[in-house]
Amino acid sequence: MKKKSIIFVLVLSAFTAFGQDKKDLGISISGGILNSPYFYKSYRGNFFSVGFDYHISERHIIAANFLAGEHRYFENELSNVPSYDVDRNGRNATAIYKTFSVVYKYKLINNNKFSLIPGIGAGVLTNTYVYPHKHGSSTVFNTSTWSDLAFPVTLDINYKVFKQWQLGLTSGFLIEPDFPILALHIGPKLTYIIK
Repeated sequence: MKKKSIIFVLVLSAFTAFGQDKKDLGISISGGILNSPYFYKSYRGNFFSVGFDYHISERHIIAANFLAGEHRYFENELSNVPSYDVDRNGRNATAIYKTFSVVYKYKLINNNKFSLIPGIGAGVLTNTYVYPHKHGSSTVFNTSTWSDLAFPVTLDINYKVFKQWQLGLTSGFLIEPDFPILALHIGPKLTYIIK
């Protein structure tokens, strides 16, 4: 345990050494479209995200992010409702995601007006599936919820509008151990930089 603590302090010290010249904090909100290639007949839904980007140096960023979203799909395993009992798009269930993650980002392009920032991290993902289930002659909606480790991959494009305001586009996906790519998202992003 003592050895792990020493390693943790050394890694943390290395990161703070990067950050001596710049300590900006970016607070961002974004929203847009979310979907999943994993689910059968998946149909896009929406997502909302809040992020806190701590600029530890000119190009290195450590971010904390919360993302919540959902999409519709056709549940053909958990549901015992006949396939004809679906909505107008052929879906009968909803997948809901809530993710909290820590992401390392690196500014590939960084000039006075424009930045391109990929990132990768780790976090906790809570999935909730809401699907119809028949009990006798009535249909109810069952809920199945579980949490697991997830690895977000992100790409942000930012354009500096004013001294402390940026408009941009955020996109990314979640890698989850049981699924190759669980959720894809893309949408506009607004960021305020605290100097």
